[in-house]
Amino acid sequence: MAPIQALGRILDEVGRFAFWARCRLDHLFLRAVYRACLKREPDEVGMQYYLQALQRKSMSRIGVLQSVLRSSEFRSVRGLPVHPLNALHQARMMVVQRLLPPAQIIVDLGGAARDHPEGALLAMGYPYRPHRVIVVDLPPERRIGTGWEHTQSLITADGVHISYHYGSMSDLSFRMGGSVDLVWAGQSIEHVTEAEAEVTCREAFRVLRPGGYFCLDTPNAVLTRLQSPKEMIHPEHKKEYCVHEMVALLERVGFRVLEGKGICPMPHSLQTGIFDQAEITRNIGFSDRPEEGYLFFLKAIKPG
Repeated sequence: MAPIQALGRILDEVGRFAFWARCRLDHLFLRAVYRACLKREPDEVGMQYYLQALQRKSMSRIGVLQSVLRSSEFRSVRGLPVHPLNALHQARMMVVQRLLPPAQIIVDLGGAARDHPEGALLAMGYPYRPHRVIVVDLPPERRIGTGWEHTQSLITADGVHISYHYGSMSDLSFRMGGSVDLVWAGQSIEHVTEAEAEVTCREAFRVLRPGGYFCLDTPNAVLTRLQSPKEMIHPEHKKEYCVHEMVALLERVGFRVLEGKGICPMPHSLQTGIFDQAEITRNIGFSDRPEEGYLFFLKAIKPG
């Protein structure tokens, strides 16, 4: 064997050992955090989420610890009150980690995330490694708040290509038809008008390949009207949908709805007609009845 080949093989072995050692240390670190903070062993979904975040370098170990300390579970273990927004965020992470399908080319509508240049989808723990994620969102100067980065493109540490397209989610003309595996609209379609939402769904249908998926989650108007009878729950919302309205819209543009879930289900509030905010924090997760969730999730497919 030539010296240069031998050196290359040695360096490869060293690299593999260093990667194995780092992964092993990350496992031990996560077990220690879970035991100390949550009084239990890490579950498989949580372990994979944090290991992936560490591998992608979207979180440091300090960031992982801070994430656990901010979690609803940590507050519950310590006997502290859980804020409904924290409960909803935790439940939505479960949706991203458990219900979204694997895909290679993804368009994420409204997917910019503060302090996460890789975008909200990966930051929330999408468990697969796509080839490319195109984040569609408004330009940074038009978003509420501060601290946004004007990112154009990057590659994560584990090789996911991230690119940003700044503009309306209803304009996907930058993408040719049949070229996308998954379009994800996470808490975004309620931010455009009904007419724009229909254009968005038609554009999603156009850019998806046959057999591609359009998934979304959004507030459930049946419950948000119990909470706020006279106005939307957020000043930027243009339309809050009932489940049947969104299903009808998706079917009208050609999708077939495969699955629906209720996120943070509130059956007692629906039964009594009285909005009980504490029900959100009691029911972190999802049910098979989308109409009883404070938010609802739909998974639709482009036939073919």
